[in-house]
Amino acid sequence: MSEYYLRILSLGSDPNIDIVAVHGLNPKSKRNHAEKTWESNGKLWLRDFLPKQIPRARIFLFSYNSNVAIQSSAAGVREQAHVLLDRLRLERENCQSRPLLFIAHSLGGIVVKEALVQAKLSATYGSICTSTFGIAFFGTPHRGTHLARVGGVAARVVRTVLGTASNTLLKALARGSLYAQELSANFDKLLENYQYLSFYETLPFKSIGIIVEKHSAVLGLPDSREKAVALNADHDEICRFPREEDDNYQYVSSLIVELASSATETHAVTSRFTESDSTLLADEDNPSFFMIPYVRNPGFVGREHILDQLAKRIMPLGKAHSRVALYGLGGVGKTQIAIELAHQVHEAHPDASVFWIHANSISRFQEGYYDVIKECDIENTGEKNHNNLVLVRQWLEKQCKRWLLIIDNADHASLFTSEIRHDQGVSKPAAQLEEGSSILQYLPETSYGSILITTRNRAAGVRFVRSVAQNMVEVDTMTKEESRCLIKSALSGDYPTESDMDDIAALLDYLPLAIMQAASFMQENVLTVNEYIKIYNDSDETRMNLLCEPFETLGRDSGTPNALATTLIVSLDHIKKHEPYAIEALSLIAFLDQHHIPTSLMQQKITQALDLTKALGALKAFSLIIANGCDQNFSIHRLVQLAVRKWLIIEHEFEERAIQAMDILAEVYPNAEWENWAICAAYLPHAVSVLNFLPELHGKLLRRRLYLQEGIAYYLWSQGRADEAEKLDLLIVEENKKEYGMDHPETLESIAGLASTYSNQNRLVEAEELDSFLVTARKKVYGANDTVTLTSMLCLASTWRKQARFQEAEVLLLEVLETAKAVYGEEHEMSIDAIGYLGTLYHDQGDLEKAEAFKLRDWNWHKENYGPDHPWTLDTARGLCTVYEDRGKLQEGKELCSQSLQVCEEKLGPDHSTTQECKQTLLGFYTGLEEWQNAEELCLQILGHTSKVHGTAHFETLDWKNQLCSIYWKMGGHDDEVKKMDNEIINDSVRTFGSDHAYTLKFNALARRHQGKDAEAMQLMAQATNKMEVLLGPFHPETLELVRILRSWCEPERDVVHVLLDAEGLGG
Repeated sequence: MSEYYLRILSLGSDPNIDIVAVHGLNPKSKRNHAEKTWESNGKLWLRDFLPKQIPRARIFLFSYNSNVAIQSSAAGVREQAHVLLDRLRLERENCQSRPLLFIAHSLGGIVVKEALVQAKLSATYGSICTSTFGIAFFGTPHRGTHLARVGGVAARVVRTVLGTASNTLLKALARGSLYAQELSANFDKLLENYQYLSFYETLPFKSIGIIVEKHSAVLGLPDSREKAVALNADHDEICRFPREEDDNYQYVSSLIVELASSATETHAVTSRFTESDSTLLADEDNPSFFMIPYVRNPGFVGREHILDQLAKRIMPLGKAHSRVALYGLGGVGKTQIAIELAHQVHEAHPDASVFWIHANSISRFQEGYYDVIKECDIENTGEKNHNNLVLVRQWLEKQCKRWLLIIDNADHASLFTSEIRHDQGVSKPAAQLEEGSSILQYLPETSYGSILITTRNRAAGVRFVRSVAQNMVEVDTMTKEESRCLIKSALSGDYPTESDMDDIAALLDYLPLAIMQAASFMQENVLTVNEYIKIYNDSDETRMNLLCEPFETLGRDSGTPNALATTLIVSLDHIKKHEPYAIEALSLIAFLDQHHIPTSLMQQKITQALDLTKALGALKAFSLIIANGCDQNFSIHRLVQLAVRKWLIIEHEFEERAIQAMDILAEVYPNAEWENWAICAAYLPHAVSVLNFLPELHGKLLRRRLYLQEGIAYYLWSQGRADEAEKLDLLIVEENKKEYGMDHPETLESIAGLASTYSNQNRLVEAEELDSFLVTARKKVYGANDTVTLTSMLCLASTWRKQARFQEAEVLLLEVLETAKAVYGEEHEMSIDAIGYLGTLYHDQGDLEKAEAFKLRDWNWHKENYGPDHPWTLDTARGLCTVYEDRGKLQEGKELCSQSLQVCEEKLGPDHSTTQECKQTLLGFYTGLEEWQNAEELCLQILGHTSKVHGTAHFETLDWKNQLCSIYWKMGGHDDEVKKMDNEIINDSVRTFGSDHAYTLKFNALARRHQGKDAEAMQLMAQATNKMEVLLGPFHPETLELVRILRSWCEPERDVVHVLLDAEGLGG
């Protein structure tokens, strides 16, 4: 095979990039040197590994005669470069603009550099020069190598003996050679056109040493253009990788993949602007101008979809006039996108002019136009006045060349308020425009040019584009992938892990300015991402201070703040001046939870519908809040919220506004009756959030705060969230005791709330202590017959019942019933409540007939007075169902329980505690009626909910898994499944609680029962019961449940007490 070829290693699927590998010197004249350069263990990574990572890449291998002794060619570097160009031109005839990457080893890098210099000077190969995006150099001696001289001597000896031709290949590698100096000078003119990966060796080659030292192998360019990478390899092995898992390959390929990705993204953008090349040729007498005050940002990443939209609306230049508004939140990257667009337009159309005007004030706008007059040598009056604004407009309208005018930071809607156009401006008296004036009359309108503005204010954009919706282009926060690329471009050294990059990007709401600000802070203070996150999460104050940290970045006007908080505060100052209602709304939003903020809350602050609509509209226009579809809710960026709080501190309004927010929530947070649960749920996160920002309060304000906290605690209690309610209850009790004293009704009410929470948590000793205190205190404050006192007596009786103090509980309940009937009547709710409590007591005592009668009366009364769908009615129905189950009235109980469950799911939702309790009751009827399929389905639902709430290793989850196992056991035919589940439950319990814990013993007992080992099961269950009594007390529901199971297993002649005594070794 010829030494010269350009062979395709991988065709690529729908290729969008070409990659060309160029080998280096072949000092020993080895066969197949082109392949062997990149091959190890029979694996050529360019063919066998890389296509999997870049499937759309067409990958070439270039081979040329790089021998210097045996079978050497007379062709030198220039000739080999010319061969490379010629072969590439033929291969790329139909895809000349496709991006191109070179991968070169040693001398191959010199050949590539020579080829690009030649391509720059030749129209024939010009597309290769312009399409090249980057080069990966492996051990290329840009500044020569000391071993070239030694190799040259050896080569001359061999050539003399064999009579082979000499060439200039070694001269190209020699330090200080004239050729090397000339190539370096020529390539320096192209340096800024490409991106580079420079890999250098760190291991000696055999006994010779390092072939190409680091100082020669790297170009020494900034990090944004060149990545210099040390590899643990010698000069020969630096570009050979035996396995995909090889550490060197993993690192090298990830960088090449990243380079290819950047190339295709950049090409996708710049190719947008080539379609209009055409009709307007460069005119020497009418030169183009490029008045952009910023260099191109080499760290610019992503935003492809936005640049696509801009290209579609602005291009082709010179065909039609278009006006486009780029709008979005301050710090989201609008100016950076505009800068990138300007440079891409200039690159694609050097004949077109691009102008940049600052518009953050009228005076800056006038200065920008005056600069155009000076730069473009427009005849003028010499003053920065109104006449000059008209001159620039008229000059641009008369141009027969393409132009793009970019107006940056046009945030004031007043800039685009319609005014009469003054075409005879030169006769108008010279005067400075005042702030608040419109600039519309000074904007040119001609088919040769287009105008792009950047603005934080959507309303300004709408006016500018004359309400043409398609010309409004929103800049949102970055995607996760764009954020990663931005972080990589901003940090030097080793990159953070993807997980760390995702964490910090999410923390900073994917806002580019915030990410750059954080990266700058990390660089300056030598911090890792995790260290920065730890500092950031220290406190709200620390977060605010970090967001106020100034830093330097490309593409930000000196008159524009670069710290994110300061940038956002500019928007707030503008809103305060022009939209006072909007700032009122924002001052409330600052203290709410950032998500799902109900518009109804804002109505408490701004009562007039039109004022509220305009206020929220202004905040949406500045992208400070985000509408959540059609549910009348909206959200706010976390960083925007932090900036608003910082602004309130600066304005000395923070505490006052926080108190106002609390007052509004206290006013609107409803009593947690069931009909208000949806509102309570919607307002809960906002009420909790507000409480976090309050200063120390006293007197009326303290009472207002306590009122809000009591409402929250009651709602939490009503939802079965007892642990959360307890924390608030304890705080409220202590505050009330300090504010009012121990016997004040407010204090007593808060103690009653805490007692109810303890009761729900089965903390019966604490509940009894509080209930007893309340009965005594309320008798003293309200009298013995007041409903408040009677309610406390009911609660105390309920606690006694749970402790199995049935006689005391019955005496107290009968006292309440008699008092209520005598004072309020038999049909009063207090009398009915006493009847319901007595029904539960009789049920616990086994007096099922009396229990049914009392429970039925309780249910009928609630159904008549509250309706069948009320939660209290549903609760009494469930109580009646449990009596039906124990009386064997399974069909009646199932029907009533099924109806109740349907209502619970509709009214309360599938996850509410009452719904779950109803499901558990219905499961008892299914198992009693041996409706195993229904039982299995329902038990799976309960198990799924419990797993979601508590986790898979929690006792309740294991208990319901055991219930499901028992259902399979009773169904029969599931022996393997039952055995497997039993083992899983026991193993999980041992891991979680230990092998001798009451729970583990219980599960072991049930497993033995499933295996037919009844005696062992009885012994283990008795041990579990004794341990549970010690652990939770004799009257805890879980202890009583084990006693019930044990009793059901006992033979008629054997009492459960004897079984328990035997288990403890006390039986006789």
